[in-house]
Amino acid sequence: MKKILLVWGWTWGHIFPLLAIYNHLKNDFSFFWVWEKDSMEEKISNDNWIDFHIIKSWKLRRYFSFKTFVEPFNIIIWILQSLKILKKLNPDLIFSKWWYVSLPMAIAWKLVWIPVYMHESDSVPWLSNRIVGKFALKIFLWFESAKKYFKKWKCKVVWQILNPELFKDIKWAILSVKTNLLIVAWSQGSTRIFNFVLDNIEKLNNFQIRVILWSQNLSFKEKFEKHENIEIFGFVDHSIMKEIYNITDVAITRAWATNLAELEAFWIKMIIIPLKESANNHQYYNALEYEKKWNIMLIEDNLSTQWIDNILKLEWYKKGSINYKNISSIDIIRKEIL
Repeated sequence: MKKILLVWGWTWGHIFPLLAIYNHLKNDFSFFWVWEKDSMEEKISNDNWIDFHIIKSWKLRRYFSFKTFVEPFNIIIWILQSLKILKKLNPDLIFSKWWYVSLPMAIAWKLVWIPVYMHESDSVPWLSNRIVGKFALKIFLWFESAKKYFKKWKCKVVWQILNPELFKDIKWAILSVKTNLLIVAWSQGSTRIFNFVLDNIEKLNNFQIRVILWSQNLSFKEKFEKHENIEIFGFVDHSIMKEIYNITDVAITRAWATNLAELEAFWIKMIIIPLKESANNHQYYNALEYEKKWNIMLIEDNLSTQWIDNILKLEWYKKGSINYKNISSIDIIRKEIL
């Protein structure tokens, strides 16, 4: 049985694809997960019985600081840690998704000649993935436009990695007169969206609204609960998420790639508000890719009153019958790494 080392994490949008890979392939491969101590990733790996290994990491600065002078020494320690982990686990291949933890691991991979596979969700890759891509044997992409950042012969467009559990045993939605509106803003920049919705909530009385707060925004729970047409969720797993998606007609969302792909798979009309502070403005470019091929609303992050007017245009919008996509990205990846 082949051993796969996962170097993958940072946000739920990155962790959900990892769990999808693991759940789909765990009977064919042994998995290890490398990330930081006392992290969300460590907790999730323990909950899912994935063998977790700790690596100490440091911030890599792209601006001047006196701490910058010690960074070369930190990187050396980082690489030595990576080599120690690789020697101990002796994986057959490494699957990397994202973030700075991948960088020293990438150098270590090259030193010991372990093949690296990488998945890039965004239309504009972050710097860390552009560097890791130089060491990768194969790069799996969601957006065709991301090919220009890598050697094209390494790239394969496979769509987004979604959990197959999202599409199993879905109950048919109960038809309602009101348009079902979902607000899912994740963590970064979500406060602005939630406050703006609350300030204009009286205009949205003709919508049945569901708000996913996640654990970072539970302070909004009492404010939203005052309104009869709003249903609140904290953390939701895929078993609940698929039922929410199934009855949703319209969604207000940031432009995280995994989230957009899930909404697309359920034929949900999207109002996308890219986070303007996102690195490389990648959320804007993700949204732009969707605007080219889908009839979505792309709204700037200034949240003007025109924003509410755009939502009201969809006041009686109902999505049609759903033909669920055959999500084959994991099967394509499986064939590549076997």
